[in-house]
Amino acid sequence: MLANWLMLADGEGHLTRVTQQDFVLRMWVIDRLGPDDTDPDWSPDALAADTLDALTITPAQAAALADGWRDLAIEQIRRLRWHKNLTAHLETLLGYLAPGRTRDQLLAWASTRRFLP
Repeated sequence: MLANWLMLADGEGHLTRVTQQDFVLRMWVIDRLGPDDTDPDWSPDALAADTLDALTITPAQAAALADGWRDLAIEQIRRLRWHKNLTAHLETLLGYLAPGRTRDQLLAWASTRRFLP
């Protein structure tokens, strides 16, 4: 993960890419080796919180924009795509989360992401 962050270049797109890769790697380790709630890198709850913190719009906003995404400005399309990438690990992560507000928020994103470009 450190190597990924060290490659970080300027710009929001690069930060989004690095964050998405971090999420996918963390999910892979949690899924293959098991969660470790004593280490935030390998805690499903910490990954869920980090995911929600990285998202800058709500699922409802994303869904509303996605409905006519082909007519949006490239910056808006890119933002929707970033949100789709930042939520790529949700199907697996949801299986590790206890029922509650965080899981419900991520379920909404999991439902929305299939409509994003």
